[in-house]
Amino acid sequence: MKTRQLTLLILTLLFLSGRDNFPKSSFNTTLHPEDEVGLESQETSIQVLGESKIIRVLYKPEGKKSQFAKLILETASSYIPKLAEYLEAAPRAKVLTIKDITDGSIARNEGAIAYVPFAYPDPELPIPAPLLYHEIGHWWFGQDPRWVSEGVSSFLPVAMEKSGSLSIGNLEINKVKYWWGFRQPLSTIDLPLGDIAHVENIPANDFSIYYEKSFKIQYLIYLELGAEKYRNFLMSLMDPKHESWHDYFIAPSKKIYEDKTKGVISLLRKQKDMDWDQFLSGWVQRKGYQKKTKSLLQDQDGDSIVDYEEIVNQTSITEWDSDKDGLGDFAETILGTNPKEPNPKEIFQNKIQNTGIILDGMADDWEFIDAITLTQPKLPNQKIPITEFRYKQIGNLLYGMVRSDKPFYKMDSNEKDLYFFLADNSKQKERVGFGFKMNPNDVYGWEYERTKGNKRYVWGKVGHVFEFQIDISDHPDSELVLVPLINGPSGPSRGYWDYGKPIVIPLSKP
Repeated sequence: MKTRQLTLLILTLLFLSGRDNFPKSSFNTTLHPEDEVGLESQETSIQVLGESKIIRVLYKPEGKKSQFAKLILETASSYIPKLAEYLEAAPRAKVLTIKDITDGSIARNEGAIAYVPFAYPDPELPIPAPLLYHEIGHWWFGQDPRWVSEGVSSFLPVAMEKSGSLSIGNLEINKVKYWWGFRQPLSTIDLPLGDIAHVENIPANDFSIYYEKSFKIQYLIYLELGAEKYRNFLMSLMDPKHESWHDYFIAPSKKIYEDKTKGVISLLRKQKDMDWDQFLSGWVQRKGYQKKTKSLLQDQDGDSIVDYEEIVNQTSITEWDSDKDGLGDFAETILGTNPKEPNPKEIFQNKIQNTGIILDGMADDWEFIDAITLTQPKLPNQKIPITEFRYKQIGNLLYGMVRSDKPFYKMDSNEKDLYFFLADNSKQKERVGFGFKMNPNDVYGWEYERTKGNKRYVWGKVGHVFEFQIDISDHPDSELVLVPLINGPSGPSRGYWDYGKPIVIPLSKP
């Protein structure tokens, strides 16, 4: 199944589960002994705002679940204290339990237990972190209105990273954005997400109305308020001192509890005096969209920064390198340099050597590192020619870049479901190759027909170019032999590297 379809399935399950996230007396808030029959557990003690908490994970001891449970425990133990510091509120429970889904039910947070599939969608690979972050977030935001609780729980890692409260890196933030469909267009079947937008009003097959849209709403609010005021807004949504609300969920503030969306709007006005009803028109309110709020989530220059963010940052929405110093606005933001003031090449070289390749779909940072560059002329019958391939090994990771005669994000093709395929022609190859969709939203690729060894994720980004990252730590040969292709659902390749001259990449052991 394609990566996008798998993500949509998870989001659909989340959507159907959301109606029960608001605390109710009928919740099963007790972990019964029978829930633990046949399960193993891992746990650790952490300090959260001066309070001792136990993080506990439960799972069936099968396959790689023990290994994946360790990753879940490590991620949760790192994220929860940072989230508490950011929101200045600790989760209510002394023991926070995260349980693997073993009965085919849906991902959800019921208070006593947050249910997350430890291995999904591939049973041989651990669940990516965005879904875990989301369910953890519901211990703070489990209240109505749902467009707030769902959107905030999804967006929290991005807000924290941007404010300096979290440091998980560009790739992890790209995974979060991908998981919640940040670069996907709004659904053709669309509804505002105010208080009347209950589950029964939304088609079951169009979950993007809720989870993808609610994530975008939080991004818009964050950009409008800025880091400090957005954080203050989030804290105003909660009443951590309300002791009798629920054993596990933090209580909503009185304004939210009584007035729902109207209360949210009033809290936004306290942070910034503006017409929030108009700003959120179409997104939350029933009136039509303002043109600017829909268009400003576009990325006209393809530099991985949406137009609205560029306007806030006062960088160009039409030029990927605002200060014309050779490194794009996104890369400069990641490296901590000023994208509005030219910097010497030596500064970029030093920083990129320490940071590594930035997976943003841009070729700019490749100009500042010692990488191998291969080129070829446009070959016959190529609709989307492959003209350049670069690679660089850093430790156990192989970074690569594929370029065409024009930016991939501008490709005017009527074909859907185009994808890059890196055919593996190594002597002792363990898989047929690696695939990655030609979609600026995607971050996850896939291995095709692995026959032995450990299956791994493939990471990448499509923009002006296609960049990818492959873990080659246990590759059985001393070299990796690849033939890059651009394929569609059927028929011949739309673009290809010369089959008679495959790319031979010598691998070194770190």
